Amino acid sequence: MGEKVRLLVVDDHPLFRQGVRIFLDSAPEIEVAGEAKDGPEALAFLESSEVDLVLLDLQMPGQSGIEVTAEIKSRWPGSRVLILTSFNSRDMIYPALKAGASGYILKDAPPPDLLAAIKAIAAGGRYLGEEVASELLNAPAGAVRSPGSLTPRELDVLRLIAQGLDNKDIAGQLYLSEKTVKTHVASILQKLDVKSRTQAALYALQHGLV
Repeated sequence: MGEKVRLLVVDDHPLFRQGVRIFLDSAPEIEVAGEAKDGPEALAFLESSEVDLVLLDLQMPGQSGIEVTAEIKSRWPGSRVLILTSFNSRDMIYPALKAGASGYILKDAPPPDLLAAIKAIAAGGRYLGEEVASELLNAPAGAVRSPGSLTPRELDVLRLIAQGLDNKDIAGQLYLSEKTVKTHVASILQKLDVKSRTQAALYALQHGLV
């Protein structure tokens, strides 16, 4: 990633895209590299242009934002996706994050929050808007297991997973081998009955561990 964050805006509403572009063009650290009205147009753009982040709506004609996210992550695994949508429900949030999105923020969030989300994700982290996090924190009691089953070291690893660190970075932070970290991660997923690092990160957020 260069000095500026190169970004693709994907939304089927031209006026909304224009508004987002005007706002982001005012931020010196961001470059809007292009716009797309739907999934196929976004994928075609990515085939010929490299960006640091895709700002993606969920509700679009044809492919949904969740489907587009999954395809982006499949074809360009190192890419980062930030969902910008009007939908704030667990039925939408969890599938989007499971598909590979690094963040989820609502369209009515304050503009500075959008900038913060873009910067955090472009730097390798994750971001959930305040209202999105509140929705997840209101998950039904008993929906996830208690953190009490985790060892202190596993809790350390889980907190760093939630901050977006990979195994190598976690190993460096905790002075462990990558093999040991991998073992801890597998144990965390098994104990919490989750299937991915993203779900583990959400668990950490739900329980106030980060």
